[in-house]
Amino acid sequence: MSTTEAVAPVWDFVGHYVGRFSVAPDFGALGQYEFIGEALMPIAQMIVDTAAITPGEAVLDVGARNNAALLAAQAGARVTAIEVSPRLLDVAREKMKDFPQTRFELADVARLPFPDASFDAVIDAVSLMFGADREAAVAEMARVLKPGGRIVWTGWFGGDAISDVAKIQINDTAAVVGKAPFPYSYWGNEDEMRALFGAQGFDVVLQKHPMVNTGPAPRTFLEGLDQVHPVSRGCSLALEKAGQFERTMTRMVEAIERRNEDSEGTKISRHYVVGVATRKA
Repeated sequence: MSTTEAVAPVWDFVGHYVGRFSVAPDFGALGQYEFIGEALMPIAQMIVDTAAITPGEAVLDVGARNNAALLAAQAGARVTAIEVSPRLLDVAREKMKDFPQTRFELADVARLPFPDASFDAVIDAVSLMFGADREAAVAEMARVLKPGGRIVWTGWFGGDAISDVAKIQINDTAAVVGKAPFPYSYWGNEDEMRALFGAQGFDVVLQKHPMVNTGPAPRTFLEGLDQVHPVSRGCSLALEKAGQFERTMTRMVEAIERRNEDSEGTKISRHYVVGVATRKA
């Protein structure tokens, strides 16, 4: 397939609030997602370790916002990093200033601007879940992967309090704006992933890993998250405009409290999934 065809601008929920349209949502236009990226650094390290990256390998990180590109470069890889957010691409570029050979591209994983069979490994640390077209994303990652290469990604397993909060906020926002505010798919369901990658001729192995989110009391915890996470911030702006913010916040706090493991602060146990896709023999 062509990777250079023009793409018409689409409605951009996050970008809407900073007065812009784009070929892909400017994920970093609101909030300060780089703080989320720092919190997810252990997951990024798990991705790089699982990919078993060796010096000199060509590696594509399809979501530079979460630091997997940095860790791959530290492992000696020749890294290309893409990002749909101009601001977060600049953040990644600044973080990787000690690796000037790194290539940065403003691009969408569903329309990669690279030749076939360009990379030994394609990696992702919790960014694929925000893409609208999963089938196109997998097809494109498969296209740019060299024979014998591997795709290593991570997603959330779901079924925890943070997932409940996200569902409440996104569904309530959809009700007031008339459409889903953002694509959201966990990339952690084994059957779905086997079908998705299997359609491109890949075998898939998934492994579930535990993690714990901690913080202050639930309301304060959620307010802090809302200030840094672009999707949450965009949803809150829409809900505030509609006069629905407090109703939604109350429901989100209740969702945390139902599963909270800390009587004074917030402690939520959850799981993420690491997937490895390799071409079938």
